[in-house]
Amino acid sequence: MDFLYTLVILLYLGVAGLLVYLVLVQEPKQGAGDLMGASADLFSARGVTGGLYRLTVILGVIFVALALLIGLWPR
Repeated sequence: MDFLYTLVILLYLGVAGLLVYLVLVQEPKQGAGDLMGASADLFSARGVTGGLYRLTVILGVIFVALALLIGLWPR
């Protein structure tokens, strides 16, 4: 059971590192309207940027699921 817990922790750290990398690689959106929430195309990313955005969202969901799993893991 300790081996499985260690494996989940290592997976969690790997996902966290990859998530940080993907967030830093993405290009920022242009325009001052984004600061006030006036961006109409928040979820309509296209091309490579859209792929990075989708991968970031998927890794974010995996990160949260692993965090909940680790938090609820009986020790």
